[in-house]
Amino acid sequence: MSETSRTPGSKEPEVESIDPERQVMIAFPVSETLHTAIKVRAAQERTTVRGMVMKGFKAIGFEVPEADLSDRRIGRAGRPVRER
Repeated sequence: MSETSRTPGSKEPEVESIDPERQVMIAFPVSETLHTAIKVRAAQERTTVRGMVMKGFKAIGFEVPEADLSDRRIGRAGRPVRER
């Protein structure tokens, strides 16, 4: 059973504890024009679309771990791709 927190006597619903290490997916539709623009900028900066989105989150004030800003792709040699 998952760990929950609730104030005694509270009418608020029970909320599961948040695990800061757990990864979850965020998916949302964008226009093809925006998607293409993000892909082009990512290529110019030698990063990924994911990296661009994470940089955007950081730019508007969200805490983004440094590991989430780096490229997680694996290259041909089986090693991580280095950003130039």
